[in-house]
Amino acid sequence: MKKTLNWLYEHLGKGIVSLIVVLVAVMVTTTAFAQTKTKIETNMIEAKVLYDAFKQGKADPYKKKMKISGIATYVGPDVYALPSVELSETEDVSGRVLCVLPFSDYLKLRKVSKKDKVIMEGNVLGFSEEYDIVVVKQCKIIEINGKKE
Repeated sequence: MKKTLNWLYEHLGKGIVSLIVVLVAVMVTTTAFAQTKTKIETNMIEAKVLYDAFKQGKADPYKKKMKISGIATYVGPDVYALPSVELSETEDVSGRVLCVLPFSDYLKLRKVSKKDKVIMEGNVLGFSEEYDIVVVKQCKIIEINGKKE
């Protein structure tokens, strides 16, 4: 790279070399931004993929705040009477991911119906063997049938 810049400087002059350096810097910055954006989007996962990762014992990368997409198969209180939405890959498969909202968000459940395509965001905690479901707490509704909330 240094040889190339020296050759350009000798043959084209200082102004052109400065322009090229600026263009390379812009390209590197743009690439870094694109990679960051991709990393952000990787925090989105489908309910079935998340469920399968837990069933296969490969869930550690997902135990963090994530966005989960799926079809609502149940909307209402969980076993502790907290507002929740169960997500799965289709409407006729039992829930694979239990998204539990804060108690104060009970009224927000009215916006979600069974069979809706939903994106939820929350903290993935673990897997309940008893109920065969992934548990996600402190959830919020991000999108319902393509409409942002």
